[in-house]
Amino acid sequence: MTYFKKIHVALTLLLITSISSAYGDYDQWSGYGAREDCFSCQEDCFCCQPECCGNGFISAELLYWRAFENGLDTCVPTEVSDVITSDGTVISRFTGKSRDPHFKWDPGFRIGAGYQSACSCWDTAVFWTHFHSHAHSSNHGLDIQNKTRWNINLDVIDYVLGYDCDLCSCLALRPFVGIRGARIEQKLHVDEFSIESIETGLIALERHNKERFFGVGPLLGFEADWNIGCNFSIYGSAAISWLYGSFHVKLRNSDVFIGGADFSKIKKHLHDSLAGADAALGVRWHTCICTNKVLVLQAGLEHHRYFDYNRFGTYGDLSFDGVNFSAGIQY
Repeated sequence: MTYFKKIHVALTLLLITSISSAYGDYDQWSGYGAREDCFSCQEDCFCCQPECCGNGFISAELLYWRAFENGLDTCVPTEVSDVITSDGTVISRFTGKSRDPHFKWDPGFRIGAGYQSACSCWDTAVFWTHFHSHAHSSNHGLDIQNKTRWNINLDVIDYVLGYDCDLCSCLALRPFVGIRGARIEQKLHVDEFSIESIETGLIALERHNKERFFGVGPLLGFEADWNIGCNFSIYGSAAISWLYGSFHVKLRNSDVFIGGADFSKIKKHLHDSLAGADAALGVRWHTCICTNKVLVLQAGLEHHRYFDYNRFGTYGDLSFDGVNFSAGIQY
């Protein structure tokens, strides 16, 4: 997991942890005159909106992400050696490999709607993101068989209030504040069987763990949009969130030994905060349709990280990254 962690920490720092491409600067297309020198391939319908009428927009995004989490790796022994000391004590040493589950790529979606006032630079929007993913592994070590299954469900609702700032004729900056509500649920099932029962006494172990978090908190970030001509622009965004809520954790474990077994069931209810960071970078294209409507298409990369989400015993970050394909209409 160290490899994944280094890559995504670097990506998070590079993009300043953003709010994803969802908060596309749709309102920028309502007043085209201010940026006409940026577009060498402009169309004739750039003034299709009335001067002082608000603009609404709706958007839909197809997400193709991979979810992964620290702290889910298992150690599979590959070599065992026993040393007997002079007093007859047996010291066992083993070497092994730490392996993460095979995290899958899965589709998800995000839908949004908003409104921007043509008489001011303020806009407001709401977005819902839904994503489900899973992972599994099947490891065979030295007389050990290990199977792991993991599932994750994510639902996020964001309400944002943004302000559009034209830094120059081709560059716009949109800081925003908002409120985020998130529901995240994960399940982890581990089955392990060992035939080294004579030496270790352990025949099999089984883990059925479940964790659910629900929290609400502030959201703060910004988006930059650079118009490069011919109705294309490059966007990048950055944001952080701080959610306060509750963790519900259930741990159900069973260990079967020679001559007996141990069973345990633990429930934990914690009130704690969960920090989040998001990043996005991509390209947009727009065109006027039906005289007074603007079609906006975009594609980009995004990364989301929730720090210390894993509460199964060892803290670990939960991350989502992948691509998005979006279509929006401003009317």
